[in-house]
Amino acid sequence: MDREPLIKTLGGRITCPRCQALSKRSQSQCKKPAMQGKRVCRNHGGASCGAKTPEGKKRRDNARLVHGRETRALRDTRKHKLRELRELEAVMAEIGMI
Repeated sequence: MDREPLIKTLGGRITCPRCQALSKRSQSQCKKPAMQGKRVCRNHGGASCGAKTPEGKKRRDNARLVHGRETRALRDTRKHKLRELRELEAVMAEIGMI
């Protein structure tokens, strides 16, 4: 399903960006206009401005991500392992194993 980028308000006289949030259940796009300079409406997090204090930023950086299954440390470990894998594949390609 393609998302509509614009919405007309006030009887079609004003065109503004449409909220890009989707419903979990029906997969339909939100019908509200997005906040100015944002991709989503107030209901879907457009009013959020993020962490402001150093403590809040530190808490955000150390937070568990996606349902607690993934942390920043796990992402870093995966990144290093994938880099090692790419290096091994490059060596194998050089000696003709691939």
